[in-house]
Amino acid sequence: MNNLTQFLRRSLSISANSTTNITRKQGLAGSWYIPKPSFGQKLQDEKFVKDEVTGWNKNSHRVGAVGKKVGMMTTYIDGTAYPVTVIEIPTNQITQIKRKVLDGVDSVQVGADEIRLKNVTRPLQGHFARANVPPKRVLMEFKVTRNAMKSLEVGQPIVAKHFVPGQLVTIKGTSIGKGFAGVMKKWNFGGQPATHGVSRSHRSLGSTGCRQTPGRVFKGKKMPGRLGGISSTQFNLQVLGINTALNVIMVKGAVPGKKGGYLKIIDSRSNKWTQSPPFPIYVPQPNEAAQEILFKPDGELLVEDQPVAIAPKLLSVEQVDQMNNEIKEKREKRKQSQN
Repeated sequence: MNNLTQFLRRSLSISANSTTNITRKQGLAGSWYIPKPSFGQKLQDEKFVKDEVTGWNKNSHRVGAVGKKVGMMTTYIDGTAYPVTVIEIPTNQITQIKRKVLDGVDSVQVGADEIRLKNVTRPLQGHFARANVPPKRVLMEFKVTRNAMKSLEVGQPIVAKHFVPGQLVTIKGTSIGKGFAGVMKKWNFGGQPATHGVSRSHRSLGSTGCRQTPGRVFKGKKMPGRLGGISSTQFNLQVLGINTALNVIMVKGAVPGKKGGYLKIIDSRSNKWTQSPPFPIYVPQPNEAAQEILFKPDGELLVEDQPVAIAPKLLSVEQVDQMNNEIKEKREKRKQSQN
Protein backbone atom coordinates (compact mmCIF):
# COMPACT_ATOMS: atom_id res chain seq x y z
CA MET A 1 0.00 0.00 0.00
CA ASN A 2 1.56 3.28 -1.10
CA ASN A 3 1.54 6.55 0.81
CA LEU A 4 -1.19 8.12 -1.36
CA THR A 5 -3.64 5.29 -0.61
CA GLN A 6 -2.93 5.54 3.12
CA PHE A 7 -3.50 9.30 3.03
CA LEU A 8 -6.81 8.97 1.20
CA ARG A 9 -8.12 6.28 3.55
CA ARG A 10 -7.08 8.31 6.59
CA SER A 11 -8.75 11.42 5.12
CA LEU A 12 -11.97 9.55 4.41
CA SER A 13 -12.12 8.15 7.92
CA ILE A 14 -11.57 11.62 9.38
CA SER A 15 -14.08 13.34 7.10
CA ALA A 16 -16.84 10.87 7.93
CA ASN A 17 -17.61 12.84 11.09
CA SER A 18 -16.90 16.32 9.68
CA THR A 19 -18.94 18.74 7.57
CA THR A 20 -16.47 18.86 4.65
CA ASN A 21 -16.34 15.53 2.84
CA ILE A 22 -13.81 14.44 0.26
CA THR A 23 -15.75 13.10 -2.71
CA ARG A 24 -14.82 11.46 -5.98
CA LYS A 25 -15.00 13.86 -8.90
CA GLN A 26 -17.20 12.67 -11.74
CA GLY A 27 -15.39 11.80 -14.95
CA LEU A 28 -11.86 11.63 -13.52
CA ALA A 29 -11.13 8.13 -12.25
CA GLY A 30 -9.06 8.03 -9.10
CA SER A 31 -9.10 11.80 -8.53
CA TRP A 32 -10.32 13.40 -5.31
CA TYR A 33 -11.19 16.96 -4.43
CA ILE A 34 -12.74 18.98 -1.62
CA PRO A 35 -15.78 20.88 -2.96
CA LYS A 36 -15.60 24.63 -2.34
CA PRO A 37 -18.67 26.89 -2.15
CA SER A 38 -19.03 29.72 -4.64
CA PHE A 39 -19.62 33.36 -3.67
CA GLY A 40 -22.16 33.48 -0.85
CA GLN A 41 -23.02 29.77 -1.02
CA LYS A 42 -22.26 27.40 1.84
CA LEU A 43 -21.81 23.65 1.85
CA GLN A 44 -24.94 21.92 3.08
CA ASP A 45 -24.81 18.86 5.30
CA GLU A 46 -28.20 17.67 4.09
CA LYS A 47 -29.18 18.35 0.50
CA PHE A 48 -32.55 19.93 -0.21
CA VAL A 49 -34.19 17.41 -2.53
CA LYS A 50 -37.93 18.16 -2.78
CA ASP A 51 -40.55 20.72 -1.80
CA GLU A 52 -43.87 19.12 -0.93
CA VAL A 53 -45.82 22.38 -1.30
CA THR A 54 -44.75 23.55 -4.76
CA GLY A 55 -43.81 20.15 -6.19
CA TRP A 56 -40.26 21.25 -6.98
CA ASN A 57 -37.48 18.65 -6.82
CA LYS A 58 -33.77 18.61 -7.61
CA ASN A 59 -34.42 17.37 -11.18
CA SER A 60 -36.95 20.11 -12.02
CA HIS A 61 -36.15 22.64 -14.76
CA ARG A 62 -38.13 25.87 -14.67
CA VAL A 63 -38.91 28.12 -17.58
CA GLY A 64 -36.37 30.89 -18.12
CA ALA A 65 -36.74 34.47 -19.28
CA VAL A 66 -35.78 36.68 -22.20
CA GLY A 67 -33.49 39.50 -21.12
CA LYS A 68 -32.29 42.70 -22.75
CA LYS A 69 -28.78 43.91 -21.98
CA VAL A 70 -28.81 47.45 -20.57
CA GLY A 71 -25.10 47.80 -19.77
CA MET A 72 -22.50 47.31 -17.05
CA MET A 73 -22.03 49.19 -13.79
CA THR A 74 -20.40 48.88 -10.39
CA THR A 75 -22.50 48.05 -7.35
CA TYR A 76 -21.32 48.18 -3.74
CA ILE A 77 -22.37 45.52 -1.25
CA ASP A 78 -21.01 45.92 2.29
CA GLY A 79 -18.32 48.26 1.00
CA THR A 80 -17.06 45.85 -1.67
CA ALA A 81 -17.30 46.78 -5.36
CA TYR A 82 -18.69 44.20 -7.78
CA PRO A 83 -18.87 44.54 -11.58
CA VAL A 84 -22.42 43.72 -12.63
CA THR A 85 -24.39 43.61 -15.86
CA VAL A 86 -27.87 45.12 -15.72
CA ILE A 87 -30.39 43.01 -17.66
CA GLU A 88 -33.96 44.13 -18.25
CA ILE A 89 -36.82 41.62 -18.43
CA PRO A 90 -38.92 43.39 -21.10
CA THR A 91 -42.62 42.40 -20.85
CA ASN A 92 -42.08 38.64 -20.91
CA GLN A 93 -45.23 36.59 -21.52
CA ILE A 94 -45.88 32.93 -22.20
CA THR A 95 -47.07 32.62 -25.79
CA GLN A 96 -47.23 28.83 -26.21
CA ILE A 97 -46.98 25.65 -24.13
CA LYS A 98 -45.78 22.55 -25.98
CA ARG A 99 -46.34 19.05 -24.66
CA LYS A 100 -44.50 15.90 -25.61
CA VAL A 101 -47.68 14.00 -26.46
CA LEU A 102 -48.76 16.51 -29.12
CA ASP A 103 -45.61 18.43 -30.08
CA GLY A 104 -42.86 15.93 -29.28
CA VAL A 105 -41.22 18.06 -26.59
CA ASP A 106 -42.06 19.60 -23.22
CA SER A 107 -41.22 23.27 -23.62
CA VAL A 108 -42.54 26.77 -23.03
CA GLN A 109 -42.34 29.57 -25.58
CA VAL A 110 -41.82 33.07 -24.18
CA GLY A 111 -42.21 36.35 -26.06
CA ALA A 112 -40.61 39.63 -25.06
CA ASP A 113 -40.64 43.32 -25.97
CA GLU A 114 -43.92 44.53 -27.46
CA ILE A 115 -43.98 45.98 -31.00
CA ARG A 116 -46.57 47.33 -33.40
CA LEU A 117 -48.89 44.94 -35.16
CA LYS A 118 -47.89 46.24 -38.62
CA ASN A 119 -44.30 45.10 -38.02
CA VAL A 120 -45.32 41.46 -37.51
CA THR A 121 -45.77 38.92 -40.30
CA ARG A 122 -49.19 37.43 -40.96
CA PRO A 123 -48.39 33.97 -39.52
CA LEU A 124 -47.11 35.53 -36.29
CA GLN A 125 -50.15 37.81 -36.10
CA GLY A 126 -52.35 34.72 -35.97
CA HIS A 127 -50.00 33.09 -33.47
CA PHE A 128 -50.24 36.04 -31.07
CA ALA A 129 -53.99 36.34 -31.62
CA ARG A 130 -54.54 32.70 -30.58
CA ALA A 131 -52.43 33.29 -27.47
CA ASN A 132 -54.31 36.56 -26.78
CA VAL A 133 -51.06 38.45 -26.12
CA PRO A 134 -49.67 41.63 -27.71
CA PRO A 135 -47.21 41.19 -30.61
CA LYS A 136 -43.68 40.47 -29.43
CA ARG A 137 -40.34 41.28 -30.99
CA VAL A 138 -38.51 38.16 -29.77
CA LEU A 139 -39.66 34.57 -29.23
CA MET A 140 -37.55 32.03 -27.34
CA GLU A 141 -38.27 28.47 -26.29
CA PHE A 142 -37.26 26.84 -23.01
CA LYS A 143 -37.21 23.11 -22.35
CA VAL A 144 -38.83 22.30 -19.01
CA THR A 145 -39.76 19.25 -17.01
CA ARG A 146 -43.34 18.07 -16.92
CA ASN A 147 -43.95 19.12 -13.31
CA ALA A 148 -42.97 22.70 -14.27
CA MET A 149 -45.91 22.96 -16.69
CA LYS A 150 -48.86 21.98 -14.51
CA SER A 151 -50.04 25.43 -13.43
CA LEU A 152 -48.70 27.44 -16.38
CA GLU A 153 -51.12 29.29 -18.63
CA VAL A 154 -50.66 31.13 -21.90
CA GLY A 155 -50.40 34.87 -21.29
CA GLN A 156 -48.81 34.68 -17.83
CA PRO A 157 -46.08 37.30 -17.31
CA ILE A 158 -42.52 36.52 -16.20
CA VAL A 159 -40.94 39.24 -14.09
CA ALA A 160 -37.52 39.88 -12.57
CA LYS A 161 -38.56 38.33 -9.24
CA HIS A 162 -38.73 34.98 -11.03
CA PHE A 163 -35.01 34.77 -10.23
CA VAL A 164 -33.67 34.60 -6.68
CA PRO A 165 -30.77 36.86 -5.60
CA GLY A 166 -27.78 34.64 -4.97
CA GLN A 167 -28.67 31.93 -7.47
CA LEU A 168 -26.57 30.99 -10.50
CA VAL A 169 -27.85 31.46 -14.05
CA THR A 170 -26.70 30.49 -17.52
CA ILE A 171 -26.97 33.26 -20.13
CA LYS A 172 -26.86 32.77 -23.88
CA GLY A 173 -26.54 35.56 -26.43
CA THR A 174 -24.86 36.68 -29.64
CA SER A 175 -21.33 37.98 -29.21
CA ILE A 176 -20.27 41.35 -30.60
CA GLY A 177 -19.26 41.10 -34.26
CA LYS A 178 -15.73 42.31 -35.07
CA GLY A 179 -15.85 41.86 -38.83
CA PHE A 180 -13.14 40.20 -40.92
CA ALA A 181 -10.07 39.82 -38.70
CA GLY A 182 -6.53 38.61 -39.21
CA VAL A 183 -4.88 35.72 -37.43
CA MET A 184 -3.15 37.93 -34.86
CA LYS A 185 -6.46 39.33 -33.65
CA LYS A 186 -8.60 36.25 -34.15
CA TRP A 187 -6.24 33.45 -33.06
CA ASN A 188 -3.60 35.39 -31.09
CA PHE A 189 -0.78 34.52 -33.51
CA GLY A 190 2.61 36.10 -32.87
CA GLY A 191 3.10 37.36 -36.41
CA GLN A 192 6.35 37.53 -38.39
CA PRO A 193 9.61 39.25 -37.34
CA ALA A 194 9.91 43.00 -37.82
CA THR A 195 13.25 42.71 -39.65
CA HIS A 196 15.59 39.98 -40.97
CA GLY A 197 14.19 39.90 -44.47
CA VAL A 198 10.48 40.10 -43.69
CA SER A 199 8.85 42.49 -46.14
CA ARG A 200 5.21 43.63 -45.98
CA SER A 201 3.98 40.45 -44.28
CA HIS A 202 4.56 41.19 -40.61
CA ARG A 203 1.03 40.22 -39.54
CA SER A 204 0.53 37.27 -41.89
CA LEU A 205 0.05 33.71 -40.69
CA GLY A 206 2.97 32.19 -42.61
CA SER A 207 2.93 28.71 -44.12
CA THR A 208 -0.42 26.90 -44.22
CA GLY A 209 0.61 23.43 -45.37
CA CYS A 210 3.34 20.86 -45.94
CA ARG A 211 5.08 19.54 -49.07
CA GLN A 212 3.77 17.68 -52.07
CA THR A 213 2.54 15.14 -49.55
CA PRO A 214 -0.20 15.64 -48.41
CA GLY A 215 -0.44 18.48 -50.92
CA ARG A 216 -3.40 20.13 -49.24
CA VAL A 217 -4.38 22.25 -46.25
CA PHE A 218 -5.78 20.30 -43.33
CA LYS A 219 -9.33 21.00 -42.24
CA GLY A 220 -9.62 23.27 -39.24
CA LYS A 221 -6.51 25.28 -40.05
CA LYS A 222 -6.60 28.62 -38.24
CA MET A 223 -6.84 31.35 -40.84
CA PRO A 224 -8.20 34.89 -41.16
CA GLY A 225 -11.97 35.16 -41.14
CA ARG A 226 -15.00 36.71 -39.57
CA LEU A 227 -14.68 37.23 -35.82
CA GLY A 228 -17.59 37.37 -33.39
CA GLY A 229 -21.28 37.58 -34.16
CA ILE A 230 -21.89 33.97 -33.09
CA SER A 231 -23.87 32.33 -30.32
CA SER A 232 -22.03 32.47 -26.99
CA THR A 233 -22.95 31.07 -23.57
CA GLN A 234 -21.75 32.12 -20.13
CA PHE A 235 -22.26 29.56 -17.37
CA ASN A 236 -22.74 30.00 -13.61
CA LEU A 237 -23.17 33.76 -13.41
CA GLN A 238 -24.53 34.86 -10.04
CA VAL A 239 -27.55 37.11 -9.60
CA LEU A 240 -26.42 39.77 -7.14
CA GLY A 241 -29.65 41.75 -7.08
CA ILE A 242 -33.03 42.51 -8.61
CA ASN A 243 -35.10 45.67 -8.89
CA THR A 244 -38.83 45.14 -9.23
CA ALA A 245 -39.54 48.82 -9.92
CA LEU A 246 -37.39 48.77 -13.06
CA ASN A 247 -37.92 45.02 -13.67
CA VAL A 248 -34.18 44.36 -14.00
CA ILE A 249 -31.72 41.85 -12.59
CA MET A 250 -28.04 42.47 -11.82
CA VAL A 251 -25.66 39.66 -12.75
CA LYS A 252 -22.08 39.47 -11.56
CA GLY A 253 -19.63 39.70 -14.47
CA ALA A 254 -20.03 40.20 -18.21
CA VAL A 255 -22.52 38.64 -20.60
CA PRO A 256 -22.21 38.19 -24.39
CA GLY A 257 -23.55 40.78 -26.79
CA LYS A 258 -23.79 44.53 -27.06
CA LYS A 259 -26.17 46.93 -25.36
CA GLY A 260 -29.73 46.28 -26.44
CA GLY A 261 -29.03 42.67 -27.37
CA TYR A 262 -31.43 39.94 -26.31
CA LEU A 263 -30.35 37.17 -23.94
CA LYS A 264 -31.70 33.77 -22.98
CA ILE A 265 -31.57 33.33 -19.19
CA ILE A 266 -32.09 29.96 -17.49
CA ASP A 267 -31.29 28.43 -14.10
CA SER A 268 -27.82 26.96 -13.85
CA ARG A 269 -27.43 23.24 -13.21
CA SER A 270 -24.82 24.06 -10.53
CA ASN A 271 -27.26 25.66 -8.09
CA LYS A 272 -27.21 24.30 -4.55
CA TRP A 273 -30.76 25.13 -3.49
CA THR A 274 -31.60 25.35 0.21
CA GLN A 275 -35.27 26.02 -0.52
CA SER A 276 -37.56 25.92 -3.51
CA PRO A 277 -37.32 28.82 -6.00
CA PRO A 278 -40.56 30.37 -7.32
CA PHE A 279 -42.08 27.33 -8.98
CA PRO A 280 -43.13 27.05 -11.74
CA ILE A 281 -42.92 30.87 -12.04
CA TYR A 282 -43.23 33.85 -9.73
CA VAL A 283 -46.78 35.18 -9.65
CA PRO A 284 -46.91 38.93 -8.87
CA GLN A 285 -49.32 39.88 -6.11
CA PRO A 286 -51.73 42.83 -6.45
CA ASN A 287 -50.55 46.08 -4.84
CA GLU A 288 -47.09 44.61 -4.35
CA ALA A 289 -44.49 47.13 -3.19
CA ALA A 290 -41.54 47.76 -5.51
CA GLN A 291 -38.25 46.60 -4.00
CA GLU A 292 -34.55 46.33 -4.68
CA ILE A 293 -33.10 43.10 -3.26
CA LEU A 294 -29.32 42.63 -3.02
CA PHE A 295 -27.48 39.44 -2.13
CA LYS A 296 -24.78 39.80 0.54
CA PRO A 297 -21.70 37.54 0.69
CA ASP A 298 -22.83 36.08 4.02
CA GLY A 299 -25.99 34.74 2.37
CA GLU A 300 -28.42 37.36 3.70
CA LEU A 301 -30.74 39.48 1.53
CA LEU A 302 -30.75 43.28 1.75
CA VAL A 303 -34.25 44.57 0.89
CA GLU A 304 -34.90 48.24 0.12
CA ASP A 305 -38.20 49.81 -0.94
CA GLN A 306 -38.10 51.59 -4.30
CA PRO A 307 -40.54 54.07 -5.87
CA VAL A 308 -42.65 52.54 -8.60
CA ALA A 309 -42.31 55.44 -11.04
CA ILE A 310 -39.21 57.55 -11.57
CA ALA A 311 -40.31 60.91 -13.02
CA PRO A 312 -37.71 63.29 -14.51
CA LYS A 313 -37.27 66.68 -12.91
CA LEU A 314 -38.88 69.35 -15.11
CA LEU A 315 -37.37 72.85 -15.19
CA SER A 316 -39.29 76.04 -15.77
CA VAL A 317 -38.43 78.51 -18.55
CA GLU A 318 -36.88 80.93 -16.06
CA GLN A 319 -34.63 78.22 -14.63
CA VAL A 320 -33.47 77.24 -18.12
CA ASP A 321 -32.64 80.89 -18.96
CA GLN A 322 -30.74 81.24 -15.70
CA MET A 323 -28.68 78.12 -16.45
CA ASN A 324 -27.86 79.41 -19.96
CA ASN A 325 -26.75 82.78 -18.57
CA GLU A 326 -24.47 81.07 -16.05
CA ILE A 327 -22.89 79.01 -18.83
CA LYS A 328 -22.28 82.15 -20.92
CA GLU A 329 -20.65 83.93 -17.98
CA LYS A 330 -18.32 80.99 -17.36
CA ARG A 331 -17.29 80.96 -21.03
CA GLU A 332 -16.55 84.70 -21.01
CA LYS A 333 -14.45 84.40 -17.85
CA ARG A 334 -12.52 81.52 -19.40
CA LYS A 335 -11.78 83.57 -22.55
CA GLN A 336 -10.62 86.55 -20.47
CA SER A 337 -8.30 84.37 -18.41
CA GLN A 338 -6.78 82.88 -21.58
CA ASN A 339 -6.14 86.33 -23.05
